[in-house]
Amino acid sequence: MGALLWLALSLGLWASPVKFNSGVVLRVPDGFEVDLIYEVPRAEQGSWVAMCADPQGRILCADQYGDLYRVTPGPARERENRSVAESAPGGAVLGTRVEALQTGLRGAHGLLYAFESLYVMVNEGPKKGIHRLRVDRAKDGFFASELLLPLEGWGEHGPHSLQMTPDGKSVVFVCGNHTALPAALRREKTIRRWSEDHLLPRMWDPNGHALGLLAPGGYVAKMDPDGGNVALLSYGYRNAFDCAFLPNGDLFVYDSDMEWDVGMPWYRPTRISHACLGSDGGWRSGSGKWPPYYPDSVPPILELGPGSPTGMTSGWGARFPERYQRALFGCDWTYGTIYAIHWVAEGASYKARKEEFLSGQPLPVADLVVGPQDGALYFLTGGRRTPSALYRVRYNGAESTEPAAMEEVPAEAMLRRRMEQLQGGESGAQAVAEIWPCLSSRDRLLRYAARCALEKCPSSEWMERALREREPRAAIECVIALARTCRASLQPRLVEALGRIDYAELSAEHRLSWLRAWQLVLTRTGTPSLEWVAFWSKRMDRHPGMRGFQLWWNQLAKPSAVIRGEILSRLEPLFPAQSAQENQELLQLLVFLDSPAVVERALEWMWHQNDVESVEVPESLLERNNLYARAFRRRRETSPNSGLIAFASILRNATVGWTPERRRAYFGWFQRAAQWKGGNSFEGFLEKIRTDALEKVKDPGERLVLDDLSRRKPVVLPPPLAPEGPGKAYSVGDIVDLAKEGLHGRNFERGKAMFAATHCGQCHHFAGEGGNVGPDLSSTARRLSITDLAESLVEPSKVLSDQYAFERLERKKGPDLIGRIVGEQNGTYLVMTNPFAPDAPERVPVRDVVRRRAHPVSPMPPGLINGLNASELLDLIAYVMSGGNARSEVFAARE
Repeated sequence: MGALLWLALSLGLWASPVKFNSGVVLRVPDGFEVDLIYEVPRAEQGSWVAMCADPQGRILCADQYGDLYRVTPGPARERENRSVAESAPGGAVLGTRVEALQTGLRGAHGLLYAFESLYVMVNEGPKKGIHRLRVDRAKDGFFASELLLPLEGWGEHGPHSLQMTPDGKSVVFVCGNHTALPAALRREKTIRRWSEDHLLPRMWDPNGHALGLLAPGGYVAKMDPDGGNVALLSYGYRNAFDCAFLPNGDLFVYDSDMEWDVGMPWYRPTRISHACLGSDGGWRSGSGKWPPYYPDSVPPILELGPGSPTGMTSGWGARFPERYQRALFGCDWTYGTIYAIHWVAEGASYKARKEEFLSGQPLPVADLVVGPQDGALYFLTGGRRTPSALYRVRYNGAESTEPAAMEEVPAEAMLRRRMEQLQGGESGAQAVAEIWPCLSSRDRLLRYAARCALEKCPSSEWMERALREREPRAAIECVIALARTCRASLQPRLVEALGRIDYAELSAEHRLSWLRAWQLVLTRTGTPSLEWVAFWSKRMDRHPGMRGFQLWWNQLAKPSAVIRGEILSRLEPLFPAQSAQENQELLQLLVFLDSPAVVERALEWMWHQNDVESVEVPESLLERNNLYARAFRRRRETSPNSGLIAFASILRNATVGWTPERRRAYFGWFQRAAQWKGGNSFEGFLEKIRTDALEKVKDPGERLVLDDLSRRKPVVLPPPLAPEGPGKAYSVGDIVDLAKEGLHGRNFERGKAMFAATHCGQCHHFAGEGGNVGPDLSSTARRLSITDLAESLVEPSKVLSDQYAFERLERKKGPDLIGRIVGEQNGTYLVMTNPFAPDAPERVPVRDVVRRRAHPVSPMPPGLINGLNASELLDLIAYVMSGGNARSEVFAARE
């Protein structure tokens, strides 16, 4: 595809607007038509989030918290005025028929029609897991459901979507990082190769998200049609909601970012990943996320930037121009965008570019599927009880829509697939002989697949050959494989093998791989028992407050003095290096090994380092959602140096090499960092780095001085303007009636003052400020209508995000405690029970809690707006819907 075409696709230059009677405006490429098939009556049918198609072309849909429905779309009609959708009363295209399916299953996140059955991924309630409903052709319905595979997990990071493999033999399912592996996989010890693999202690998210969650994180697995032979395919994802196959069998996922990490060195944008067999995407909770250059992970083929990934599908089978048939399509719920991912085969994997294929506002796109009969692309909006609708995208342009032919598979990709076959359990001299040449390949993914295959072979068949390997690329892969699979006593021989490799002769890529191999040798080997290390590491990671015991264990796990001296003699002369990435990995190693020289050198490097990595997000995207706009604009305006933050984070663990002058230099740096801003957890992470470092200052007097030197100085704000009133007990209908003529000529300053007066900012992040007890409100206008906002204000418990919901903790003695666990220290839960006092949690011993379950009542009390008069309430609503933008049209004077 030519450069000009790529540019046009990336910029969306061919987009033209389509406006519907509902007020939604969509942009699609020229030649495409969009039909509004059905507008879901929310009161009766909820908010739909999942869909699939049956062989007759009917669309099966699932309400996030309710029932299943079957939609028979009405026929497409040519329109004289393309800008206005023809719809019948109630929102459906004329001829559309909708049926409620009486299946007894509710709360599905995924649907799949295959093997003469409907597979349903139930996410909510007591029936969580994958159900199968066989088709009753005589009655055009379904038999009673059968639970094939129970799954432990629920909510927005729980069990998600379903797909069928292109060979028509298996069902693939995707689960978020709050979902445990199926019991069959937990019992199968041979599949496990992952670990946290952190040389130094991580920091958990200061707002409590994903606290205590360990690898493998989110994952993709498959099973037979009857639920048997469950196998793990790929893992290490944060919260991929869906996946998609190419016809050649290659699998892709669209994984989410952690938007609260914006500005931190471990922030990872949303991404498209090639989920090859055995791949680890590198997600680890908190600050523990792996950088993409780690050789024991698979990097993304494309980073898309901020967003909230939902549904995904392949364009194969669509009656679209060839480039769209070949594309992958992914939904971004937050930005109301469907991306077309245009890929090109490259070696054993792919490279890709994105196109904004379809976008709208508000348009919380949740899922999509290609119709098997008409080749149209159907997509669904909904989720979190937002308004839901079903649309159809058709192509009526001049380009050919003849079925595209699959491209020839490159030789490296064929070899990679052979390595994946060998992961299935083939072993012996012949298998090792096939694997070995691939370990030295220039193709990273082929080396990765070969190493995974080698790890499946008994080490007795290849260990001695691996330790003698001299080719640098293969030698590094061999050391990684041995560190991940063999006995801990092998450490001296692994050190010898790595020591033979000439660092100066390595490329930049392989220098980083060499440094990572050192880390894996130190994290995985060198103690009496690898199982003992894993046992205690897991328990210490689940109790992030066990600082003293964890530091003691880290010291115990360090290598002998002889090996430590040998490694230091090789690594110390390399630091600091020219590359920031090499410096970060070297610093971790030298701090772990208690290098006496590293603190002085690192501080000197920090003091003279002013380079800031540029992370550009298009302004056109930022303008469409203030949730991300504020975080990225604040990052751009204050220019936080993520490299320096990484150094400060690593140095907080250093215990040798400090002098009073060096401590003052280190802690004085925090005043410089105090000017930087980023995501919701940015300031909390900086504070965690500071307090962790303070814990290691033994002298109480020095600690007090350094605490004062480094502490962020609070900003004194003027008291909020009190409402004039008189107020009333507002209903949803009252608010909708007040705003029925639209928001015009409102007062920005008074809206901002009412936001403070009603205590919204104490719990909610908004316009770059505020708390994190509840959801960020900056993107409200993009996602919610006035009715939705009114319901949130009047009935806050109606829609609860599990990310912010409170729990009920049942205790052995005493009454139940309701709150949100925001931390854990020395075997004690820190429970936030009062949203207006998030910094004063109650302490509950973990051993006293016998059960934790979701609490259905929002921590937000009702009636916060009841002190406002009508004008003040409209100003508040205008302020929230504007995203805090004083130039919004809602504040423009009436004409």
